[in-house]
Amino acid sequence: MLVQPSILKQELHDGFFSQTTREFYAYWQSLVARRGGVPFRDDLDPAEIPRLLPQLFIVERVPVTGRYLFRLSGTGIRDIMGVENTNHFLDELLNGDDLRAVSQMFDDVLGQGACIRSIEGLTYCDRSFLRVEILRLPLRANDGERRLIMGCLSRIENDPLANAVTGTVKDKQVIRIENDVLPRRSL
Repeated sequence: MLVQPSILKQELHDGFFSQTTREFYAYWQSLVARRGGVPFRDDLDPAEIPRLLPQLFIVERVPVTGRYLFRLSGTGIRDIMGVENTNHFLDELLNGDDLRAVSQMFDDVLGQGACIRSIEGLTYCDRSFLRVEILRLPLRANDGERRLIMGCLSRIENDPLANAVTGTVKDKQVIRIENDVLPRRSL
């Protein structure tokens, strides 16, 4: 699952391959517009996005240790990943290059206020393979500190748009978003 920056065409519905990811990003943008910047945890209203909830996660950087803890991980993510992430630290779920790559993305989201999207191939021990789109966005804790990451993990094989273009997508790509509102060009 190691993620390397590369180029991805942006003209495909703002660069998103999953309708779920597209809707999640639009919801986050609406929170940014209401707040006037990075939203707070209390700005989230699950009643506004019931269809998206199974695909969402919230990760917190624990201030004392710097470790990342999955505060919430939806049932759809559990079904895709085959493991429950809620109440587990990132370093309990990943190791080596994968841990370093994901930790770096989380650091960038929090440190730069960047939004990071990746297309990743997940390979399982039975040699099966899934392609997912993961979006990671900054979120402020209720005290105003930016230590939360709100994300969405969506399987893209089941999305009609993705099925039309998966031949052009590499397994591991990252897009960084310029600021809290507008998408960046690909790296």
